[in-house]
Amino acid sequence: MITLRPFQYTDDDYRLATSIDAAIFDEPPEPIAEWKHDDQNRGEKYPYHRDIILRDGQPIGFVETYQSRYTYHPQKYHCNIYVHPQHDAGDVRPAVFQQIMERLADEDLIAIQSGMLDDKPHALQFFEEYGFRPIAEEKLSKLDVTAFNPDDYGAVLQRVRHAGIKIETLRRLIDSDPGWQRKLYDLDVTVNRDIPSTGEKHYPEFEEWIPWRLEAPTFDPDAWFIALDGDHYVAQSQGNINRDSQPVQFITGVTTVRRPYRRLGIATALKIHAIRFAKQQGVQEIFTTNDSQNPMYQLNLKLGFQPLPSWLRVEKEL
Repeated sequence: MITLRPFQYTDDDYRLATSIDAAIFDEPPEPIAEWKHDDQNRGEKYPYHRDIILRDGQPIGFVETYQSRYTYHPQKYHCNIYVHPQHDAGDVRPAVFQQIMERLADEDLIAIQSGMLDDKPHALQFFEEYGFRPIAEEKLSKLDVTAFNPDDYGAVLQRVRHAGIKIETLRRLIDSDPGWQRKLYDLDVTVNRDIPSTGEKHYPEFEEWIPWRLEAPTFDPDAWFIALDGDHYVAQSQGNINRDSQPVQFITGVTTVRRPYRRLGIATALKIHAIRFAKQQGVQEIFTTNDSQNPMYQLNLKLGFQPLPSWLRVEKEL
């Protein structure tokens, strides 16, 4: 029998959920502190529920039901069902979905969105049988840092320098630029509008952005690179190192460039700086994700990133 129980927000439940997540993605577990920070900074305006999935009382997965603060629509919910590969079966998602829809029965919904890796046959079968249609695809990829030689890209770095662009770490800008927070916020909000999305984007105000971006446990100003035209912030590449993972892994969060500064090699130069930093820190691999329509994915492939199973986003009209 498939049942749900509320997530308890204890260390035990966090360890349970992160271990299930790691098994699904075949990646090292994400730090519990990162999950806790996200849970503490969701904002009361946007409903969010996490439940543990039980089969005959034993945990086999978890489900997240929420309205996205970044692509908010008042009549749409997300329902992502994560099932441990060792316990995945065709009856799990239908049973979970039925219980979630009963919970949302009083909501005036027009659609439910969901997603899963495209190498999970039970999830794909569920999407097809229940009328979900693909709406987007997120490409996952990984780079073997030990085999990467940053010196092969000296010409790109020189081209960017000749264009008058300087690349600094956020650490140096924190020490030298009193207005770094406002400038970084403007860059972050402006360039993220161009990243492909499945809905209308919403961004936090400056006061909400600070704890979301600058107080997260993954915040590492040494791994956040900014491209400067004079004192103007024109591009960024942000990441962090998961030193608890085996192998040690660098996670690339976002690489974006303001429109007037594209096609100059700046994104490539930023990534070279990030990869060189990761290599110096003893990182063995870099993991990143990109929307399939994002040119950054093709850039990553040119740099030697290898494709992984993709995250398929789907939607069911109600």
